[in-house]
Amino acid sequence: MNKPTARASEKRTVEVQILGQRMVLKASDDPRHVERLASYVKRKVDEASAHGPISSSKLALLAALNIADDYFKAMDEAREFKRQVAVKSRAMLSEIDR
Repeated sequence: MNKPTARASEKRTVEVQILGQRMVLKASDDPRHVERLASYVKRKVDEASAHGPISSSKLALLAALNIADDYFKAMDEAREFKRQVAVKSRAMLSEIDR
């Protein structure tokens, strides 16, 4: 079994702020990636709060649902893209075989 290198298991801290809450996260990923994720979540929280005052728990739930919606739409688009590539690939292979 491969032993993880010291660098692979090294965790870095990243400070983010969402809903006025400062959080220090430990991440083994590139800190810029974690900052990008936090920025996306913050944007979704801000979008959900744009419609007026709402409790932070409901706000978090709305943001999570919006993020899940984005995720499922992206998965559907990826599946459709793969389907289209497969159809075109089969057509090209048929054409080559002729």
